[in-house]
Amino acid sequence: MRAVLLAVALLVTAGSAGATRSVATPLTAEALLAANVPWQTVEQVAGGRWWPEPPAFDTVVFQSDPQPKVTTGVTFEQLGGNGKITTTLYAFRSAEQSLKFLLYAELVGPPVDEKNPVVGDRRAYYRTTLPDGRPVTRLYFMRGRVGVAIEVKGENWSAAKIGSVARPIDEGVQGLLSGSLKPPSIPADELARMPSASAAPGALLGTAELAKEAWATVDRDAPPAQIRDTLTKRGAELLFRRYLRQGSPTDVIETTLFTFGNRDAASGWFRPFGTGVRGSAGSLDPGRTGSQSAYRHGRDNYELRFAAGRYVGDVFCYAPFVQDPSPACEDAVRNVAERWYAQLAAAR
Repeated sequence: MRAVLLAVALLVTAGSAGATRSVATPLTAEALLAANVPWQTVEQVAGGRWWPEPPAFDTVVFQSDPQPKVTTGVTFEQLGGNGKITTTLYAFRSAEQSLKFLLYAELVGPPVDEKNPVVGDRRAYYRTTLPDGRPVTRLYFMRGRVGVAIEVKGENWSAAKIGSVARPIDEGVQGLLSGSLKPPSIPADELARMPSASAAPGALLGTAELAKEAWATVDRDAPPAQIRDTLTKRGAELLFRRYLRQGSPTDVIETTLFTFGNRDAASGWFRPFGTGVRGSAGSLDPGRTGSQSAYRHGRDNYELRFAAGRYVGDVFCYAPFVQDPSPACEDAVRNVAERWYAQLAAAR
């Protein structure tokens, strides 16, 4: 009897140990995005209206020593002002590399506070001045093999204030390392409407559902609030993806899918873009992307947009860390757009 009880006790103990054993969440681009600071927190801390831009999936594109394995950042733009807050997470191959990242960040002229705010395993906080004379506040910290950089352009923030943005990120990173935080799951039928593997223009860097406000910060064809309100009125849902253009270490191609309730809503969203682009100085041949399509080169980028049924696809190529993208972007954008259009034209 004692032997039986001992065996049962051992089984219960083993089961409990297995149940409590945690597995870290893989540090993908989408996982780092999930650990970033919530948009509402930024507005609460900074005050006023701050809208996020589309996520910067900068793996490989961002060149540094040490080189991160994965990089994801978000920039929050101040509406009605010129302030910007950028929060970037870097997944390194080891905690040693993460520490090296932090030590390099401390090699600046201004005095560095290594004690405040209390976030991460180690930290470096300082304030300085940008070349244009505006103030800038920076905080770097590391947690395990993840490094974090927070930059506030245009304002002098105290350690306590920037710490209010940093702490949710630190908690998110700890959630990834413990396995308690996972990136959101995007339904398979929605992912199936993004460019297929055969249409991909290069290595996939990251995919995310996009807030209407995020698109409004980068669509310069109308004021941000007007763009957001138009998308909301038409019932749009947005899905965003970034690729590294094949053959280039600097060019990225972004594909944004706008899903509407019907064909008329999609056509109505496309129409102002098409009207403004066709016949303009930077207009290009949109190729085989249907009758509702337009392609332009301007403002250091290439952009092709088309409507197919209740969908609108936008293909955009630029170089985030270089002044001008390669001329090879022109054909690359057209090629992915043609294949994507054929794919969406056959979808429901």
